[in-house]
Amino acid sequence: MVNYGDVNDVNTDSSTPETINGSGEPHQNDNNPTQDDILSHFQEVTGKTEVEECMRLLDESNWNLEQAVQLSFNPLPPTPPLETVPVQSHEEGPSSSGQLVTPPQITDNEIRQRLITSYSNPALNPENPNFIGPRMSSLSGPVINRQNRSVVQTLYGSFWNILWWPINIAYKVLQTIFHFTLTLFFSPGPPTARQAGQEVERFITEFDNKHGVLHPRLYHGTYREAVSHAKRHLRFLLVYLHNEDDPTSVQFANNVICTNLLKSVVEDNLLFWSCSVKKREGECVSESLNKAKAPFLGLLCFKEGQMRMVYKHQGFATVEQVISRLTTSIVENEPHLNRQRSSRNRDRVSESTSSQLLMQEQDAAYQESLIRDQERARKKEEEERAIRRIQEEEERVEREKQEKIADREALRQKLKENLPEQTKEDTLSLLFRLPNGSRVSRKFSPNTTIKEIYEFALTCDESPNFFTLVSNFPKRVLPVDGDAHDKTCVEMGIQNSTTLFVQEILSEDEESSASEADL
Repeated sequence: MVNYGDVNDVNTDSSTPETINGSGEPHQNDNNPTQDDILSHFQEVTGKTEVEECMRLLDESNWNLEQAVQLSFNPLPPTPPLETVPVQSHEEGPSSSGQLVTPPQITDNEIRQRLITSYSNPALNPENPNFIGPRMSSLSGPVINRQNRSVVQTLYGSFWNILWWPINIAYKVLQTIFHFTLTLFFSPGPPTARQAGQEVERFITEFDNKHGVLHPRLYHGTYREAVSHAKRHLRFLLVYLHNEDDPTSVQFANNVICTNLLKSVVEDNLLFWSCSVKKREGECVSESLNKAKAPFLGLLCFKEGQMRMVYKHQGFATVEQVISRLTTSIVENEPHLNRQRSSRNRDRVSESTSSQLLMQEQDAAYQESLIRDQERARKKEEEERAIRRIQEEEERVEREKQEKIADREALRQKLKENLPEQTKEDTLSLLFRLPNGSRVSRKFSPNTTIKEIYEFALTCDESPNFFTLVSNFPKRVLPVDGDAHDKTCVEMGIQNSTTLFVQEILSEDEESSASEADL
């Protein structure tokens, strides 16, 4: 919803309104005692409480009580002729001819009877010698006996005041509670920003249609938006509250607002906003400006850090008076706006310089950060490449190992299938001790080569894929490659009943030292 409480109203002047009567003259209560008595008695007889109406009737009757009572019950017909309207009879039905309708007349006897009835008090009875009221036989003027009149009137008025005082108090309290409850639960509240903008647009259209377009250019937007615009751009804001139902407001709009003189002054210096107090937006603005009544003209200025009212006018005035006071307020408060503009320009320049320095510092920091990020990315990429190389090497080694194992298994199977039978020439008995503790014996020819010895050891089921043969006495490792690999057992000095230990090769170094590539 729209907020209207951000403008501090500064009272520029104050005046006490004068109480005037219907004729425009100050009201004077200088009635003589006789007129006071006649007025009081007239109110008692007729039951009228409006003092001005009673005095008007008495003035028209030259303060003759009986004539005033007669005029009160049988007023004179109005000056314009009465229209002839058809009168329908309850018995005869609608009448075809028009009849003159006049209010029922009260005869003099009925008036006298009412006067006599009202004088039930002996002091007010015309037959009483101490009668203080007018005699019915006299029409030239009241003959008043003032004996004990003030005492009776005072007691009578005091009695009714005491009787009606608690009733009046209770009625006012209930009326206040009722209005408060009605406002609390059924108040429409301030309009939303969209509703306020629509109301302002409708008012501008209606104002142009009724008063023409010869007026200062109106701001199209809500009151809050106009205040924000004036504060942001350091401009004066002229606010006009209008009421089309008020003749003074209409006259002010035609003779002041819609003039070339005001238009030339306002459009060159001020921001002009207006709305009707009959619309919720204008009503809320009126409440925020101390219940301002149309026609209202106020000048707002950004002063001391907030929008303040530096000039206001309420009621009718000539366009020359308005422009004179408006110009004076503008001249007096223009230095404040100039100082604000200069300060804002200095702040803008300082802010621009600070922004440039800040941007340079940010650019330098960004470049340093970019270099660090690039170096960090380069190192990370090198580490990733090294890790990939290691992984690839490990995969290659594992792959070669698996290939060797597969080749070794294929060789084992082939050797098993082509294993030669033992013959009579095989006189060299050898014992093979495997890694799991099992033993395998076999006879070989003395001319059997070391290579053939290794091939037989590979055909054993419990033999590992990669191994070396070690003799126990003398303790030595039989070569698995080179020229010695093709030497015979005799040449190598292997005797009968020699035990050969099958030792598994677990590491790459052991495998390289005891290669089986020539097998």
